[in-house]
Amino acid sequence: MRQNRRKIAGILVLVFLMLGMLGGCQKQTAPADTAQKQQDSDAWMETEEETEEYFDVSDAKEDTRDYSKYEEKKVTNQDAYQTDPVPEGQQQPVEPENAVIDEKTTWTCYLSVSCSTVLDNMEDLKEGKETVVPANGIIYSRSAVTFNPGESVYDILYRTMKESGIHLDAAFTPGYNSYYIRGINNLYEQDCGDPSGWSYCVNGWYPNYGCSRYAVQDGDEIQWNYTCDGGSDLGRNW
Repeated sequence: MRQNRRKIAGILVLVFLMLGMLGGCQKQTAPADTAQKQQDSDAWMETEEETEEYFDVSDAKEDTRDYSKYEEKKVTNQDAYQTDPVPEGQQQPVEPENAVIDEKTTWTCYLSVSCSTVLDNMEDLKEGKETVVPANGIIYSRSAVTFNPGESVYDILYRTMKESGIHLDAAFTPGYNSYYIRGINNLYEQDCGDPSGWSYCVNGWYPNYGCSRYAVQDGDEIQWNYTCDGGSDLGRNW
């Protein structure tokens, strides 16, 4: 009986010893396993760093793709001063800053100023303006005027009105690179309706650019006419 108990006790001690040894092995191998996992993780990070690419602007190539089809285009044939192409056969504009005046030469042109269109639209004339409209509509009768080559329509109008004692109100408009005539003989734009105002005509053509840009030629016929209907009553076609 005692002998059996000793055998059982010995077996139990042996079992506990074996369990203790197994537990110790697991504790000893755990750090190695963790280290291996950390090593694997570090290896992955190193791989990522080695394969990462950086963009160097010095190596960039020019983008040759055409994006113009996506852009809104505004097609225009106008010049820098919003002037449409001048009709064939008519005089091209000359910028005032580029004009060369030949003071040694004298030419002659013909000038007249009329507001006869107002006579047919007196009901639209502003109150009090009746006194500035001549009975025949002629403010300045057609007369020969001498000038120097290189002078503009504005130059000739300004000098002639000043010499004749006729009121003239003009303002320079940078957007059109020209003087704009607001009033002659105290008859102003919009005095006879909203679309009323002054227009100039040279040799039967109403230029589509400002009077400071028209270089007068020898023998030119210059007319300043007042319109009550945006030019349609003068036969202006623009």
